[in-house]
Amino acid sequence: MKKRNLKSIIAAAGLALTLGISAAFGGCSALNARDGVDGKDLNIYDIYAAAKAESGNPNMTFTEFLREYLSYNPDEIENAVTLQTSINNSLLSSVSILAQFEEYVNSYSDITNTASYSGSGVIIDIDRENGDMTVVTNCHVVYSAKAYRERFNQVVSDGYSDSVYLWLYGSESVYENTYKENAISATLIAASKTYDVAVLKVTGSDMVKRSQARAASWSTAEEVYLGETVYAIGNANSQKLSANVGYISKDLEEINVDLGTTASSDVYKYSVMRTSAAINSGNSGGGLFNLGSEIVGLVNAKSKSDNVGFGYALTAASTRRVVKSMLDNYAATNTEVHYVNRVLHGITVEVTDMYSSGLNDKGFAEIYEQVKIKGADYRYEASGKLSGGDVLKHIKITRGGVVVEDLDITREHNFYDAMLSARAGDTVEFTVYSNGSDKTVSVTFNNYEKAY
Repeated sequence: MKKRNLKSIIAAAGLALTLGISAAFGGCSALNARDGVDGKDLNIYDIYAAAKAESGNPNMTFTEFLREYLSYNPDEIENAVTLQTSINNSLLSSVSILAQFEEYVNSYSDITNTASYSGSGVIIDIDRENGDMTVVTNCHVVYSAKAYRERFNQVVSDGYSDSVYLWLYGSESVYENTYKENAISATLIAASKTYDVAVLKVTGSDMVKRSQARAASWSTAEEVYLGETVYAIGNANSQKLSANVGYISKDLEEINVDLGTTASSDVYKYSVMRTSAAINSGNSGGGLFNLGSEIVGLVNAKSKSDNVGFGYALTAASTRRVVKSMLDNYAATNTEVHYVNRVLHGITVEVTDMYSSGLNDKGFAEIYEQVKIKGADYRYEASGKLSGGDVLKHIKITRGGVVVEDLDITREHNFYDAMLSARAGDTVEFTVYSNGSDKTVSVTFNNYEKAY
């Protein structure tokens, strides 16, 4: 596909054709700048999303789109789409968050104090006509261990905020004095401390109806690479939305975060990427975006030392699947849930070899990990079908005849990420290298567990 087919792509997406490409690159929304009606304002990111859908290549990068569809060379791409354009687009997909809690003075007292904590979030779905939107943030933004209360083996307070407020970009200027002036009330519909993810729902908001807020898209890439330019947008130091630019400095590592109090530890381990973008208190739950304004990570922590200039973000590869699971569960139950359903598969894996396979076709240094089956618990369906020592090469998940995952396993995290998409009743095909040849094993899983 080249530039000559661009209009057909836009038309197929149902977007207006009246805005020229030059205006789109400038990030302009010249039409209906205050009406809040979807489909009448067009910019380059809408065209990018349509091109990915039309091509059947969800992993197409923004730079590849510009080069392939618009015939831009690297210098023209740099001039046409600036980092500033991308940041301003993502500002319209970001929110500041304030969560209020009634925290108990101590474990033995019924006396509470009102506490407020700031954070950030990303809009992942919006219906401006009806004033509805869905926002993703960190669980720890809307949870306080001090607000949790259990007496006589009964939970008095679950620790989650019942008073959550959001501010869109540009509407934050008054909330330092009268914080509810432009506040949008949000309802917590799902959360999990295990994954540090929470989902908020807004319904019927007049602020949303007359806004130019827009939903951000998840990056569908399974891997990130060092050196990629990224930017974090969030409510840093509770001073309203701002942007900090950096790059991905480490693709994957594990960190421990204590969500408890000084009196009671509650430590969780998270798989994250490291970024050189400055992360401060209040950035939690905000997006880490790439040049195409896609969410590559969800900011959730910063380095403990003030002398170390980096922060951490949950990977999009994991988080987008967790959010999908949460939304599916909420749609099925219409009830606020504080866990993620995940298939109880009983499979353990281990990395038995890892190395760089050199530069890939994009010029990025690729890491390969040999992932072997360590064991399959005898109590579950994979027992007797997968054996210790089998090299895991591919996973395909089918639900009702529809393929929901079709993924090569080249890193250990690919296995865990893919299995987040599995539901009880799904059929999972594992392709493994065993006894000198490849074989495919089909397993239907019927049990699930709750990851709180």
